[in-house]
Amino acid sequence: MRSLRIIGLLLILSAGTVSAAELRFSLVRTAQTTSSGEFAWRDGGWVQPPIINHIAVLIEHQGSRLLFGTGLGRQIDTQLDSAIPWREKRYGAVQPVRDQLNRDGISIDRVVLGCARWEYASGLADFADLPVLANPESIHYASTATPPAVIPAQFAHGVKWQPLRFERRPFYGFEESLDLLGDERLVLVKLPGHGALGLFLKLDNGQRYFFRGDAADSENSPKPLPVEVLQIQDVQLQSQLGFYPRWIE
Repeated sequence: MRSLRIIGLLLILSAGTVSAAELRFSLVRTAQTTSSGEFAWRDGGWVQPPIINHIAVLIEHQGSRLLFGTGLGRQIDTQLDSAIPWREKRYGAVQPVRDQLNRDGISIDRVVLGCARWEYASGLADFADLPVLANPESIHYASTATPPAVIPAQFAHGVKWQPLRFERRPFYGFEESLDLLGDERLVLVKLPGHGALGLFLKLDNGQRYFFRGDAADSENSPKPLPVEVLQIQDVQLQSQLGFYPRWIE
């Protein structure tokens, strides 16, 4: 894979907790689904679905920290049982983001909700005290969609929503974008569908990364991103980068 071939030349990995980097991030893996049990028909045959890492992205910028997505949270089993008790729980052992960060005394300032679907919003309840930045379309979807797509129990604690205001400013083929820092270091874009977001991060060395707030949908995606943008969705690439407490900077 192209991304894997160039990864060694583009990354400086650090496992420390103190850094002079202006912006850095860490992939916090909360659980792993090794098989969904649902095969897909591709290229004339049935193929087993890929492994899925349930990840949140921890971002640090000049001492301030935010979380993009939440992964699976402390209450995931109870949340699913409240709406779809018949659904098999195929994920492995859960290590919530909040528990991992608490062990190291790390706090965050805000959460950016990449997608309102259950596998991305589960950990919101673990950060009930924090503001949650989200696409207004996603906020609406969270309150109107039904299980199994959205689990009402994941929002029952009363989310401190902060609706995002996007601009009609194209960014890498996406029609609307929002530059959170004002310097194109952290840019959110609207993904097609139910209000999900994509995130572009640019590190101090100029390397840019892209994270999807939901699963990829090739039919509704814009044109492919340039080769210099690393898309952190492939499980092998995620493993190459490493998981929290490893930082990418």
